[in-house]
Amino acid sequence: MIRTHQQPLSDRDVELLDQILTRIPDDRNPLDVAMLDGYLVGVLLQPEVVLPSAWLPRVFDADGTEGALPDPEEARRAGELVMRRYNELAACIAAREAFDPIVFEFEDASGAPVTGRDALIALAPWAGGFVNALNTFPALSTLAEHDDDVAALLFAILRHLPIDPDAAQAERDELAHAQAELDAEAPLHDLDEAIGDLVDNILDIAEITRPNRPVTRSAPKVGRNDPCPCGSGRKYKSCHGREAG
Repeated sequence: MIRTHQQPLSDRDVELLDQILTRIPDDRNPLDVAMLDGYLVGVLLQPEVVLPSAWLPRVFDADGTEGALPDPEEARRAGELVMRRYNELAACIAAREAFDPIVFEFEDASGAPVTGRDALIALAPWAGGFVNALNTFPALSTLAEHDDDVAALLFAILRHLPIDPDAAQAERDELAHAQAELDAEAPLHDLDEAIGDLVDNILDIAEITRPNRPVTRSAPKVGRNDPCPCGSGRKYKSCHGREAG
């Protein structure tokens, strides 16, 4: 059982998790930390809850095979960090609050950060992790086949995936045309704007797949100065209301 701390990951935590993931052999096809972030969001947007026992092993091994991290302490630490990020994202999505995706800026040949529209390439690893979750847990993609709103929102996220050069020419042409249309309708001018748009689309999908349900009370609310329902004759705040407080 993985016990987690609830505080968000610090920059040092993200760096540590990235180092651990980098040490996993390439033949395991582990996620890097930016792909992990997109993967976790893809898991959290599924119409039905996906249990950690299903999604967590695939962070470290594409097939979900155990043993990617042979050191038990390192495996425990990695699992704790991943679950903390998962819980942080889950809380933000449930509350419909904006969050900062884990994204690393690209640099040009001189070491300077890439700017403007060219900087949007930084979202490609995140989007790659997101589509990994869609492929592994297809319920959200299946929903998009029958819901135009979900389909449009998903495409607004997946627009950041590079076109696969190995795909059939017709498929590449169709995707390039769709991306061009979206770029014309909703252009993104820099990385900050693209990240804001990405998070908005995520929260809009959550409104459809994970609608918040109003809290219903099993009994009428009792005012603090009302008689206590237990029949003691005292005010609620001086009787059982003290326990509630």
